[in-house]
Amino acid sequence: MVTASHNPKEDNGYKVYWQNGAQIIPPHDKGIQETILKNLHPWDKSWDTSILSTSERLIDPLHEAMDCYMRALARDMLEPELNLSSKIEITYSAMHGVGYPYMVQAFKAANFKPFVAVEEQKEPDADFPTVRFPNPEEKSALDLSIETANMNNSTVILANDPDADRLAVAEKQSEGDNEWYVFSGNELGALLGWWSWYSHRRRNPDENPSQLYMMASTVSSKILKTIAAAEGFNFIETLTGFKWMGNMAAELQGQGKTVLFAFEEAIGFMCGTEVLDKDGVSAAIRVAEMAAFLSNKGMTLKGKLHELFSMYGYHISDNSYFLCYEQPVIERLFGRLRTFSGSPNTKPESDTRYTQ
Repeated sequence: MVTASHNPKEDNGYKVYWQNGAQIIPPHDKGIQETILKNLHPWDKSWDTSILSTSERLIDPLHEAMDCYMRALARDMLEPELNLSSKIEITYSAMHGVGYPYMVQAFKAANFKPFVAVEEQKEPDADFPTVRFPNPEEKSALDLSIETANMNNSTVILANDPDADRLAVAEKQSEGDNEWYVFSGNELGALLGWWSWYSHRRRNPDENPSQLYMMASTVSSKILKTIAAAEGFNFIETLTGFKWMGNMAAELQGQGKTVLFAFEEAIGFMCGTEVLDKDGVSAAIRVAEMAAFLSNKGMTLKGKLHELFSMYGYHISDNSYFLCYEQPVIERLFGRLRTFSGSPNTKPESDTRYTQ
């Protein structure tokens, strides 16, 4: 899959998936690389494009896959009748990416009334003209969404990155006030983790929680670990990236286990195992469903978050980054991190308070 994701418009990239539906990890990545290096000279038939219209092996599975995906979304809704009657107005931004038509289908499948679209960001545009970076985590990236939401009396904002695999969420703080709270990835991980646990238990009250799993990467909040210890299900911490969580989920499924949820602090969420990767569309539907459920009980998303902190303990994080465009500086920095005092793959032994 070719994707620019949430990166600047000058960047591009791709994801490679294995037959289990998760992104490749060792040894498959090395095997693919070796095969590429052995076949750098194109085959004579590589330029024959007639195969695109004549091969019986070439199919377009999009419609079939989307039908299955939307049916799964509908099946996973806890109270679809509540979704339909919800008074919450939702504004959505595709951030100049591909998410809009799929989100329209997803809202319909989940029994929600249509959302308000950010018109300026609804259609794909490789120049991303309204944002500096098409990254919903950037503070200014939601400016148009907030403006649209205020004009349409929305109380919840959902925003995908351009390839729609990540999700940002903001919530209006009070009636008549234009103050918005933008949730961090760790906060959304706590909320979606709770919702995954709560809705699964509602459907399966007698199931042994020892067969249930949630995951987060090592750079993410450990609140799911705390909730798991209190409620009796399992928590697994993986290396950074959904390729590790997706493959772990596939492995657990093969053992007959149930994976409810996985997340990473960079607003990436895997709700269930229909998609063994972060998925901003299904995550958006879960947030919309959770917001409708809480609103029916007189609660907000932020109010529920603080209730979770009161129940399981406060988990606080403060993430930041800086931009560096000079390759020699980047190489020096990472060289020092990886080779302490000139020794490869080492770290200081005298003070390990900040290492894991």
